[in-house]
Amino acid sequence: MFKTILSNFHLEKIFWTLKKKALYIFLSTAVLGMVAGAYASITSTSLYMAQISFYVYSNPDYITDSSVNIGSSDITQAKNLITSYMQILKSRTFLEKVKEETGLGYSTDYLKSQISASAIENTAAFVVRVVDQNPVNAMDIANAIGELAPNEIIRIVKSGGIEVLDEAELPTVPYQSTSVLKYAVLGAAAGFLLAAAWFLLRSMLDTTVRRKYEIEDLFTIPILGDVPQMEPAAKGEKVNKILHKESPFAVRESYNSIRAKLLFTGKGEKCPVYAITSADPGEGKTLTCINLASAYAQLGKKILLIDADMRKSNLKSLLDIEGKEGLSEYLAGITKELKVYKRAENLYVAMAGEVPPNPAELLSGERWSELLEKCKEEYDCIFVDLPPAGIVADALVLAATATAYILVVREGVTKFDREQMVVQMLEPVGANICGFVFNGISMKSQDYHYKHYAKDYKY
Repeated sequence: MFKTILSNFHLEKIFWTLKKKALYIFLSTAVLGMVAGAYASITSTSLYMAQISFYVYSNPDYITDSSVNIGSSDITQAKNLITSYMQILKSRTFLEKVKEETGLGYSTDYLKSQISASAIENTAAFVVRVVDQNPVNAMDIANAIGELAPNEIIRIVKSGGIEVLDEAELPTVPYQSTSVLKYAVLGAAAGFLLAAAWFLLRSMLDTTVRRKYEIEDLFTIPILGDVPQMEPAAKGEKVNKILHKESPFAVRESYNSIRAKLLFTGKGEKCPVYAITSADPGEGKTLTCINLASAYAQLGKKILLIDADMRKSNLKSLLDIEGKEGLSEYLAGITKELKVYKRAENLYVAMAGEVPPNPAELLSGERWSELLEKCKEEYDCIFVDLPPAGIVADALVLAATATAYILVVREGVTKFDREQMVVQMLEPVGANICGFVFNGISMKSQDYHYKHYAKDYKY
């Protein structure tokens, strides 16, 4: 999994995924934002805070004696008592008395969590704050503390004195409330991140080939060329995908470009043999084989196209050739000569024949090698359509007799991990892989190089 993500990690793919899934990401963002906002609105709570302030004296007599002049030493002593007083106010014993005074059914621990106290800097005063969802309860608790504190503190500490400065008033504005907007923003952010992460993870784990660079980054094997996806001129119109003189310019040009590169891979052989395969079915190997053979035939070369996919032949239906006898009958010794059909000028086709029980054994036999040697004397180039190499081992047995292998990959269909497997199977047996054909490239793809021909050639 980690290896797949690393192989797939590319900034272009990340941006492409986010762009492609933008609508779903937006919907997820909006939905979770609304859900979070609705939840906050339904469950929203407001806390009200009431506060009461106290003044501390170093001597309890100072509370009733207005003629006393309090010095700095008295203030210092009073300050030292504040911490002890605040601790007493949050003690279990004191809070039990507060519960009795208010008549509220709160637990001692809950009541303790509602109360806080802090000293006022550079003074002998401190403030007690009480928060509650009910403003009346907050005020009642604070004032109950004011009623009980003077006597209880003196009873326990037996030092100093305390007086209420300001009693608690009924709070009218919430001290703290649930922010619906805040929850909505957080929900929207969570929706965006979750959706983006989900689609990016799926994209990083998807090994479907989408762009040419995904093949170029993984292999040192060159891409011989790309073949555009042929679309019908009108809806419902059937497309003739077999290469001919009236084929769209971009299609003819793409096969001509591949043909030009293949001419340099023949190793100087009088009649090179090109084995064409793919990783899996549906990637266009048979059509590519037919069209490459047709492109060669247009050079005036005598070309033989052999359908060696004896398990599930598709060439016969594409070329609409009548006849049953073919390669399987010849390799099995049922017929003495290979039946060859003339498809077009300079293009000859040998069909696969009936499905044999042992196609791999037939292709690895001496009769196959003898057939190729005999055909090399009569033809200028031979193209062999093989079964998908990622499915069956038939394609591997031609490693010793084929001049070069051509691997067909198809945009939006081929999995690059499957293609890796095929290359790893072919290379150890000595197969010469001359290149990839990037098939079925969309006209909307950034890799499509024939866009400027679309208007002129009505493609």
